[in-house]
Amino acid sequence: MQKQLQKKWPTGKPHISFSEIKNWKECPYRHKLIYVDKIDVSEPSPYLDFGTTVHEGCETLLESRSINKEKLIQDIKGAWEKHGFDNPDWYGKQPGWYKHEPVDTWCGWAENMWNDVLVFLDNEFPNWQYVKAEEELYEPIENSQIKFKGFIDGIIKVPKKKGKGNLYWIIDWKTAKTYGWRREKKQDILMTAQLILYKHFWSKKHNIPLKDIRCAFVLLKRGAKPGKVCELVPVSVGPKSLERGNKIMHSMIKAVEKGFYLKNRNSCKFCPFYKTEYCL
Repeated sequence: MQKQLQKKWPTGKPHISFSEIKNWKECPYRHKLIYVDKIDVSEPSPYLDFGTTVHEGCETLLESRSINKEKLIQDIKGAWEKHGFDNPDWYGKQPGWYKHEPVDTWCGWAENMWNDVLVFLDNEFPNWQYVKAEEELYEPIENSQIKFKGFIDGIIKVPKKKGKGNLYWIIDWKTAKTYGWRREKKQDILMTAQLILYKHFWSKKHNIPLKDIRCAFVLLKRGAKPGKVCELVPVSVGPKSLERGNKIMHSMIKAVEKGFYLKNRNSCKFCPFYKTEYCL
């Protein structure tokens, strides 16, 4: 059954992820190059290495309310040394929007984030309790042979203000600029659909009513002053937004199955394939 399924689904995998859905929504042809043709033109990025390490620290803070900062800071410095992010030969070749900051500045940003996380959670979610960090989703998709795969950054629960029981919060950490996200980004369906689908499938996995689940991004702002680093961005997930999120997912599945890979010329600016041999 597994081999038969892999032949039917063009990517060769029996599942999809939100990042795959997002890539398809932004540009179906880019999705084809990455997931079907398996072409990798990605380059090392300080934002990626920084974000990965910050997420790791937040995960341990949720689990144990403690963190090995020394080890994580060394991870950041090791990535900078490995890829030469502080080397003028590297950052001199970056796009005009890229502003170079030395590794010590990035390490300071990470420490400020980790220092603020627990205080922020205690203020926003009094009496919160840890449920899970990096919980894997691998759930069947309705009316499809493939599954939805994802990892939820964090899940906590807080007592309901009225009545018995708990509210569960699905949290996704996002590193951001000093000022956070603009209003348009906070409301962009390509951002919110991630938590919409996480809530949908986590509810099914644990048989927890949707009304008892809340979702939010927690922005961790680079360069923000201590005490102002974290920002809660709640995502409302009602029947209409659930319908929109599922519609995007099912539209992607149908289009990929049929081999429809149109180019979205409005999505070229930050595309790694732009003006390469793969997409002229």
